[in-house]
Amino acid sequence: MKGENMENDFEINEMDLDGEWLRQPALYDMWARLAARAQKERSQIDLQRKILKAKLYKETKERFEMSGKKPTGADLEAEVRTSVEYAELSQALIDAEEKVGQMEAGKWAMVEKSKSLDRLCEDRDKGFFMPGSKANSVRRQEQLKEIDKGLREEMKSKRISRG
Repeated sequence: MKGENMENDFEINEMDLDGEWLRQPALYDMWARLAARAQKERSQIDLQRKILKAKLYKETKERFEMSGKKPTGADLEAEVRTSVEYAELSQALIDAEEKVGQMEAGKWAMVEKSKSLDRLCEDRDKGFFMPGSKANSVRRQEQLKEIDKGLREEMKSKRISRG
């Protein structure tokens, strides 16, 4: 990330297209690593949650058996669902899934930024516009609309199921 504000990574400095183009691979790599790290964290939380569920099942079953009863599936599920620790891990998993979606969207935005940079550099090199010109401004608005539309579609496809 260029700074504390991640949105800066998605902006294109039209006055420094060559610099932006040269920095793009490192930015993409960073976002890809952030996405991979978020996926790893989500997987770790999911594993912790599964282990806790098994532990709670075992403890509940043992407790019931010690009192001479056999627990039903509903008894086991009730014990798991009322566990504060399980609820906390479930919320952490929801948060981790949201983070994965955000990082994947950021990675996708880097791909789109790269395409935009390629087009802008190509247009500039062909003399179609000069950075800061009115023609550039119109082209930039079109590109921003294209990127915004793509981000919305990506976020819709990555909706997190909370059910």
